[in-house]
Amino acid sequence: MSHLLKFSPLAVALLLSGTCTAQQESVRGNEPMTPQESAAQFQIHPDVQIELVACEPQVVDPVATAFDDQGRLWVVEMRDYPLGPADGQPPQSRIQLLRDRDGDGFYEHATTFANELIFPTGIQPWRGGVIVTLAGKVMFMADTDGDDVCDHRETWFEGFMQENTQLRANHPALMLNNQIHVSNGLRGGTVKSTDKRWGPAPGQPDPLPLQGKDFAFDALGGTFTGMPGNGQFGFSEDDFGNIFLCTNRNPCIHVVLNGDIIASDPWLTPRDAVHDAVIAGEASRVYSLAQAWTTSNLHAGQFTAACGVHVFGGTALPGEMLNNSFTCEPTGYLVQRQVMRPDGLTFAAKRGREGVEFLASHDAWFRPVNLNSGPDGALYVVDMYRAVIEHPQFVPVELKNRPDQQWGNDLGRIWRITSKSKPTADSNAASMDWQTADAAALVAALDHSNRWHRTTAQRLILERLSTDAAAFTTDLRETAKSAQTPAGRVRALWLLDATAKLSKSDASVAAAFQELLADVAQHDSDFRVRRQAIELLDQENPKFATAMEAALATSDPVLQAVAWRRLVLSTGKPVAVPAELLASACTDSRLRAHLMVPAVDGQCLQTPVLLSLLQQRESMGDRKIEPLSMELARRVGYYAPPAEIAKVLDATGADRLGMQIVRGLHEGVGRARKNWSKSIAIDGQVHPGFARIQAFAKSIASDENAAASSRTDALNIVRLDRSDETTEMLVALFESSAPTSVRSSAIEGLAAVGDPEFASRILSDPGRLPPALLRTCVASLLRRPEWTAKMLDALEAGTLAPAAMDLSQTNRLRNHSDKKLAARARKLMASLSADRQAVIDRYSKAIAGEGDSHAGKLIFAQQCAACHVMQGKGHVVGPDISDSRTKTPEQLLVSILNPGAAIDANYFRYTVVTIDGQVQDGLLVEETADAITLKQAEGKLTTIDREDIDQARTTSVSLMPEGFEQQINPKQMRDLIAYIKNWRYLSGAIPGVATGE
Repeated sequence: MSHLLKFSPLAVALLLSGTCTAQQESVRGNEPMTPQESAAQFQIHPDVQIELVACEPQVVDPVATAFDDQGRLWVVEMRDYPLGPADGQPPQSRIQLLRDRDGDGFYEHATTFANELIFPTGIQPWRGGVIVTLAGKVMFMADTDGDDVCDHRETWFEGFMQENTQLRANHPALMLNNQIHVSNGLRGGTVKSTDKRWGPAPGQPDPLPLQGKDFAFDALGGTFTGMPGNGQFGFSEDDFGNIFLCTNRNPCIHVVLNGDIIASDPWLTPRDAVHDAVIAGEASRVYSLAQAWTTSNLHAGQFTAACGVHVFGGTALPGEMLNNSFTCEPTGYLVQRQVMRPDGLTFAAKRGREGVEFLASHDAWFRPVNLNSGPDGALYVVDMYRAVIEHPQFVPVELKNRPDQQWGNDLGRIWRITSKSKPTADSNAASMDWQTADAAALVAALDHSNRWHRTTAQRLILERLSTDAAAFTTDLRETAKSAQTPAGRVRALWLLDATAKLSKSDASVAAAFQELLADVAQHDSDFRVRRQAIELLDQENPKFATAMEAALATSDPVLQAVAWRRLVLSTGKPVAVPAELLASACTDSRLRAHLMVPAVDGQCLQTPVLLSLLQQRESMGDRKIEPLSMELARRVGYYAPPAEIAKVLDATGADRLGMQIVRGLHEGVGRARKNWSKSIAIDGQVHPGFARIQAFAKSIASDENAAASSRTDALNIVRLDRSDETTEMLVALFESSAPTSVRSSAIEGLAAVGDPEFASRILSDPGRLPPALLRTCVASLLRRPEWTAKMLDALEAGTLAPAAMDLSQTNRLRNHSDKKLAARARKLMASLSADRQAVIDRYSKAIAGEGDSHAGKLIFAQQCAACHVMQGKGHVVGPDISDSRTKTPEQLLVSILNPGAAIDANYFRYTVVTIDGQVQDGLLVEETADAITLKQAEGKLTTIDREDIDQARTTSVSLMPEGFEQQINPKQMRDLIAYIKNWRYLSGAIPGVATGE
């Protein structure tokens, strides 16, 4: 009987033999299924089918796979996930080498290639062996005697962090540029080479810190370097060098900008290098078929464990799925598909089907953790198949030792997905004899329709180049010019780049390559190919400028951006920005980044770009050009001398756009630590252009009919003038009934101009300030020691409540650089009031026992639901307390009995007394010039006209009153806390500590 198991969404063919077993005890019905039983639980896209290709005992706890050129399936097994081997025991992880000897598509034969490994995480075939990430290292392993068992190991790099098993270096992968990429697992490390074939790239330290970066090294030896990205567990690359990563909450991250662009600009950060091509975080949506438990209940229905991102380049799925992204969500038992489309330098995506996933299962043990494509063009799903996938480090204390944590440690499956309408082609890598293929055959495979064949051909050519480069050169040149696919032409270019680097002693090789690049950069029919040629072209090439100018003459903003940057940096002279690029850069922050070049020989190259942009404001519109104008102005302020800043001010009008340009200039001057007054002076006088813009800003800031956002923008400019007139204006706005955002900006302005009466103005009567404004005031008082001292005076006198400060501000006070201030703060904040502490001590004894969660649910409904929501019942007034996983019972007790000890200012009680003597209190949720709105118990909203208000004050105490112990006794408190901690476990679906009947 065949081992192959196939099923469609409506039917299952149970063709599996008994070689795959499942032996586990069950708790509350949580039992594993056999592969055929699990297969019947899938729901999948109606145009595809899924089949089993490997399972236990041949495969156990798989986390990564790779097909080599012999058709073998390499499987990385993390068999001692999540905690590692028991004390005194060897590690259990291993690498399995699988073969499908009878050609039926099921890999029935397995050999243990390497065992007793410490948390291996990824694998890349190379030179007959494999590159492996494990134990904080990148290693090479090989079998030299042909028995499929590793007998040769080399450590190439070490120093990656070895913390949580989910946060380790992973996915070594050969890239288009002939480097091996390693995702760092979020935790980085300090990496060094242990092999003399590699050294740090120019300008990079050795060893290399990897915080916030991924890692890459030249496959043939050379340099190693940090890479923008910082991926967690997953890596994919398309045919044009676009890199895609993922993290728990981010299912598909595109690396948009290279490290050189980030490093050369003072405003760009590593975060600017990446873009969420797929909606991420709380905005993401996943549709699970089984009860999907997430560590935080607030993350239910969202990505929480995204991994194994894969941009599909095979041929065995329906055509519309080519270059779609696929991402695993093992906590939801699903794989999500997103349709990708180019969007400037990056990509945008939309769901393949609304409200349903590409692949999902009713089986709560199905744990897809990785994806791959094979020589047959199919999509492969790595299924770790286990009861629990969450790592104990990230779950609540009560679940860290749950009994089913190790269930499934002898199980694992790998599935293949193909189109129903297409017979699987090239089902075995041996359909081409890669081992005996000559140079012409390998080069021809670069143009294959299946990406696996293209990347495999690239790898095999690369492996042979160091000994026989000449055999490939002619065919590679012809392919780079005339291959049918752009993907084939691009790979040929990069392999020729490797050939040129290996042939440094023969200048004619490099010269011929540069001649070819110049031709491709100017004449290839595909802009993506031309872009690769432009990036490879040497600026010493005599046709360099011609090639760049040809690119600038195209209509493609991406190609223009790359060419413009290269041309400007190579010549050090201003270059006109094409209209298409200028227009696109106004709305695309990544294209804008290409225009932010550093000064060359002291010359600011942004000034002419900004002046050109301002000349087009009428045709393009102020709103459109504003973002680009401000970014350019920052660089002008940073790099340019006063004379060039004056040119910008001459060309700038007294309007909103002018304010944004002045703001950008000021930020640039400040970042460069230059004097602002001198930077905008002409013959010792303030530039008249700045004076005009300053006057306009003051008129907007004072206009009660202007939008609050416009007034706050204007105040950013107003405070650049340090005159007494400005101080008086800011004081008036602060004391007015203007919207809180305007008054907050006025406070920040007073702090910026150094108002000598600043602290006194705030602390004379802080209760009159709305909570949000009080929060801004406290933050400003911490800026200067003399203001901080006065704030401590107010705290000690009781005119300012300690609750006005958040936890971070309290910690800043406790650890103030002025030791006298720090000592005063510690004394003031040392303890809770004596009566509160006495109550807490009395109740602490009661909560030590086991509470009744079901009884606590009733208490919550009676005492708490008027202001809080749990299990969808109650009212949203106070903060969300449903996610209690990080809170201990003791912390919850303090929050309940002493609610003012650490309360967000947003939840201060706000009291209003009307002119007819009525008193209303609640949370201040809205404030306008005409009225204020309070949210009260049971979510009631009460709006009070300002003309009816006699007094309005922030009490600096929590809306939740002290004295809750008068409502419930210690036993009831114990039950209430048990419910808050354990409400998620009451159904019994998750092994936990739910109590009561």
